[in-house]
Amino acid sequence: MPDPISFDFALQPKAAIDYLNNKGYKLSFNYDELAPKAHHESFTVAKVSRLDLLNDIFTSLDDATKNGKGFKQWQKELKPTLQKKGWWGKTDVTDPKTGEVKEIYVGSRRLRTIYSTNMRVAYGVQRNQSQRQLTGSVYWRYSSMLLPTTRKEHASLHGTVLHRDDSFWSSNYPPNGWGCKCKVRAYSQRQLEKRGMSVAKSAPDSVADKDWSHDIGAGSTLARTAPLSLNKNLPSVKANPELESLSNQQLKDRFYNQLGTKPNQMLIDKVGDPIWVDDTLLSKVKPSQHAHIDELAKVITEPDEIYLEVEERDGKSQVTKKMLRYATGEESESTGYMAGFRYQHDKTQAIALEAVPEGDVLNDSRKGKLIYQK
Repeated sequence: MPDPISFDFALQPKAAIDYLNNKGYKLSFNYDELAPKAHHESFTVAKVSRLDLLNDIFTSLDDATKNGKGFKQWQKELKPTLQKKGWWGKTDVTDPKTGEVKEIYVGSRRLRTIYSTNMRVAYGVQRNQSQRQLTGSVYWRYSSMLLPTTRKEHASLHGTVLHRDDSFWSSNYPPNGWGCKCKVRAYSQRQLEKRGMSVAKSAPDSVADKDWSHDIGAGSTLARTAPLSLNKNLPSVKANPELESLSNQQLKDRFYNQLGTKPNQMLIDKVGDPIWVDDTLLSKVKPSQHAHIDELAKVITEPDEIYLEVEERDGKSQVTKKMLRYATGEESESTGYMAGFRYQHDKTQAIALEAVPEGDVLNDSRKGKLIYQK
């Protein structure tokens, strides 16, 4: 039986690949937590509560796009990873924001939704960009599959012709709803006349689902954005020597107060990733850097950038998240503050919290996939 989810892999789809790679990451418990535009800018999978697992799913989709892998092959290769990390079959997931625990079932049906949704949008971006580059074919015709399962609203648009600059397309270019298989075909004026087609006098009402009403042609921009310049408009900070005389308990109290939390509590970072905050994190601060404790707390609550780096060690993938904040030091040199976390089987372990001087050390800290930028 042929795979019902199929895409044209004859040529490597550069725009589709770029679209996926240009996304940041965002954890979400429910799909509708994020605004439509945020879905366009960030890769997210509902009920995935760990950034390393989200990265595994993203990497597998990126590989499928580049190497022309259909759903069955993609699922076969990804399934062992999901099983290993406990995201397969019946599993309990916790909303880190509310503490709500919900039992879900992860199987082929859920994976099919993940695969088809991301592939259809990525290939929609590819088609949109390709059609915008056509010089003569400036008229777009909405083409519905007209299947028994096709929504009435989508079927009613079949054959509608509008200029590609009509605002209708900014929110209705397919896919514009869950499971939407509609497409757009481009024609020149001459081709329309030859086929007896005419341009609609006015645009129809929007049919896009609420969560799909976004401009697919805009693409996603995060990874296309260059890493922040370390030479322009950085805030000026100075070490506070008074902090060096604080006792360990006073230092802890100040640190947790700056974080806005208490020891042994969960803190949700800018990409929705839960961080377990305890004295292990504070123990990474060298005594010589106690004067920077306020800025070190801010790197966690208000980072300028977040990178995710995956390394292979002893045949295993090791995922590290690096949160960075930049400033101008006392001698006008650029400096950085970094918090590093490594993903382990049952927790996220703090591995670094330090001031990082300008140069190779700071540049090395900025390696990996940029998943967030302020």
